[in-house]
Amino acid sequence: MNAPLPQVMIAEITHLLTTDFDSRTLLESITERTRRSFTAAWCVLLLRATDSTGVEIVCESVDEGFEPHRDLVHRNPVVLSALTGSVVMIDDFEIASPRWHAFAQSAARSGLGACRVFPLRLADRPLGGLAVFTTDPWNSRPRDNAFGQSLADLAAIALSMSDVDGRSEAATVAAQHILSSRTTIEQAAGVIAELEQIDIDSAMKVLASRAQVRGVTVAQYSERVVEDPEFR
Repeated sequence: MNAPLPQVMIAEITHLLTTDFDSRTLLESITERTRRSFTAAWCVLLLRATDSTGVEIVCESVDEGFEPHRDLVHRNPVVLSALTGSVVMIDDFEIASPRWHAFAQSAARSGLGACRVFPLRLADRPLGGLAVFTTDPWNSRPRDNAFGQSLADLAAIALSMSDVDGRSEAATVAAQHILSSRTTIEQAAGVIAELEQIDIDSAMKVLASRAQVRGVTVAQYSERVVEDPEFR
């Protein structure tokens, strides 16, 4: 059975992230794929301006024959989403809430019917937004919001990544750290298993639970246990 189109898109973009990709080309690809997958008239990828008080258009995809009014993406609620990391959902500009009535009227006059803005976030820090504008009401046809957010998340990851040499070095360091941490975690599990007279699997679960309670990683908690078994 062939994978659904959204799954193919996610797989292709994810693969590109493992290559020596050009950031702008990848962001343009994400924007184009987003517009096509949502059968949208206009899709815009926005980033916070350097002064953090507004947004700047990085790339856009426009359906043939549609003339976008670009001032729309420099107004709330689009700017609000990009600056705060919140999701904007206006299902139908003809029946928008009073809060966004003026924006919806302007959008409707330009031939648009609905919009979504999927925020770009990294570690809860807002980076921008992926704005999708359709000419019909959003729910007039199947549109997968989770897929849109996944594409926005991939765009955020792409923005956070360095060149391929830097990524390769970072991956090597991370792998070495994980292998080193594994040894410490196994030692800590052994300490807990012996002192509390439980099996290793149960000790591993205890490690994870107590680390979560203390708000630290399992590796960090394990280091403390190995250093001082009474810390457990």
